[in-house]
Amino acid sequence: MDKTNKTKIDPPIGSVLETGSSDLDKSKKKTPSLSQKSPLPGFREVFKNRQFMSLWFAQIFSQFADRAVFVLFVAVLTAQQIINSTANIIGIGAAEMTSLLYVTFTIPAVLLSPIAGVYVDRWSNKTILFSSNLARGTLVSLVAFSGISHSAKLCLLLAFLISVASQFFGPAETAAIPRLVPKQNLLHANSLFFTTMMIALGFGFAIGEPIISQTGIKGAPYAIAAGFFIAALLILFIEDNQPKKTQREVWWEELRQGIAYIVDNPPVFRAILKITILFSTIITLNIIAVGLAEQVMHIKPFQFGYVVAAAGLGMAIGNVLVARAGHYLSHIILSYSGFTCLGLFMSLLASLGFIQTIVFPIIGQPNLFFNGWLIYVPLSIALLIGISCAFVAVPTQSTLQASVPEELRGKVFGAQNTAMSAASTIPVILAGFSIDNLPGGVSTTLLIMGLPTFVAGAMQLSRSIIDLRTERLI
Repeated sequence: MDKTNKTKIDPPIGSVLETGSSDLDKSKKKTPSLSQKSPLPGFREVFKNRQFMSLWFAQIFSQFADRAVFVLFVAVLTAQQIINSTANIIGIGAAEMTSLLYVTFTIPAVLLSPIAGVYVDRWSNKTILFSSNLARGTLVSLVAFSGISHSAKLCLLLAFLISVASQFFGPAETAAIPRLVPKQNLLHANSLFFTTMMIALGFGFAIGEPIISQTGIKGAPYAIAAGFFIAALLILFIEDNQPKKTQREVWWEELRQGIAYIVDNPPVFRAILKITILFSTIITLNIIAVGLAEQVMHIKPFQFGYVVAAAGLGMAIGNVLVARAGHYLSHIILSYSGFTCLGLFMSLLASLGFIQTIVFPIIGQPNLFFNGWLIYVPLSIALLIGISCAFVAVPTQSTLQASVPEELRGKVFGAQNTAMSAASTIPVILAGFSIDNLPGGVSTTLLIMGLPTFVAGAMQLSRSIIDLRTERLI
């Protein structure tokens, strides 16, 4: 069994498109008229896939609602004087309450994702996706009741339960993509999903405030819940999987099998490791953007959204570019090229702070900063960072989806979600500390992240090129 799995996995990681191209060529010979219109798999085929489009639109509503939920809980916990009215019970301030809220959302992601992945493989995929959105929408609606919105403990309990429901949605959604999309179109499908994820990550939190200001603290829970309910309705239009009706092991034994599968298959392990490192970097860069806005661009800290927006735009552009480049280059070359460029551009962004403090005074411009017309310099680099992230994320995730057997996808992607959530916590804390305390602040922090990423990416890229050339010679 293990040997069979490994033979199925190695080709997509190293050169997935080389193996897929022959099948595509055969289909061209059978349907020459179709090949003239669409010689290569592309976005047109993905957009024609109604099942996938239903899943994608469900992801859009679900992702933005999920981000807005955090803003809602922050507003509820800090508004209406909850802190003051419960000070004798809780005894913490608004900032600490927000941190506690973040931890409340994170704990289920770290602890429950692997277990959720086991049941994603056991249960109906469609039922999990529908129930997760329905549960989150219902729980968010409860915030509108004053008995809950005026109790910090009940709010935190609701936040915890919403996060629990989200842990089932993530693995089920990721496992559904390769079932609904043909293998040759996975690159394009994932580029759309990652574009949505990055836009939601960059702008999702921003939509929370307008929703609250327009609907009020009482109406906002219903408005945000509507996003989850719409996502649930869209899920009804996708095909369901057919779980094998076999005798199941206890959940911890299936969890052990899933982890063993990842450990025993180096290509799968490397793919998850790359996605985890990238996700940690993206989350950390969101924290760094605040320091960059203040220390390098000399704008207000809350205007860091300009940097995040530029990176999000770059991610969208990168997704289109990688979908085209994926027809001609191996996935492994694309991903390591992305890591190399990511390290290079992070180091370049780091250099701006040193240019500002060292070079500008030497040329007689001590009061010159990267704002005004010079603001386009850091924003352009942020755009290139976003493009680099796309070159890592899209081919790696596409390869992983194509490689993992359907009966193991829930467990594998559940473990991936756990790794991503756990690995992002420490870098975020360290980044915040180094920005405020190290000499050079945000520039030093970026350099510490950028240089190792560039060196490691370049080494792996050169090694992969040599390996691929050797395989072709053989």
